[in-house]
Amino acid sequence: VDKKPFDDERVRKAMSLALDRYDMAKTLAPLTGLDTVSGPIPPHAPWGLRAEELQALPGYGKDHEANLKEAKRLLAEAGYPNGFKTVLTNRSIKLPYIDMGVYLLSAWKKIGVEAEHRIEESATWSKTRAGRDFELLLDPMGTSAVADPDELLVKYTTGASENWGRFSDPMIDKLFEQQKVELNEQKRIQLAKAMQQEIMKKSWWRPVLWW
Repeated sequence: VDKKPFDDERVRKAMSLALDRYDMAKTLAPLTGLDTVSGPIPPHAPWGLRAEELQALPGYGKDHEANLKEAKRLLAEAGYPNGFKTVLTNRSIKLPYIDMGVYLLSAWKKIGVEAEHRIEESATWSKTRAGRDFELLLDPMGTSAVADPDELLVKYTTGASENWGRFSDPMIDKLFEQQKVELNEQKRIQLAKAMQQEIMKKSWWRPVLWW
């Protein structure tokens, strides 16, 4: 997010709004097994955002035509009324990388964003990711059976080794530290959910689907 135009929250939100995650699940599930619309933590976990919570966030509302209209408005407001060109760096593995990448490019094209699909073999892709030498990156992630927030949310904090986008948000950092030491389970759940909502409201990261 330190590279233009992705340093602009309006552009990041537009990129998320362009994605019809529900159609994506229907389209990609038979190919990849990715069939669950979700946030950073999968919905089966107690800390995961539920459907009604997700639908209040950019790109998760089910009126996709309205989402596209808002995406175009945000791009125009940010100075890109005709969209822009960018590059999605991806790994040369069909499932789930390439299939997902093809879907993303098609979705972004509807708001005028023309993304080159740059496919790299695994070693090069890993080096590109580690060096943060990309504009957009497809970054599949997994979890243990528990899907604990300490495991899944640390990558969104300032200076984390897997914070590939190099963003820094004091509120996200604060919420992560609070949930880490909270002993009351229900309060911890709410803190973890609040952190995910903050990430997604500002579109620092654009989660899509889980297995």
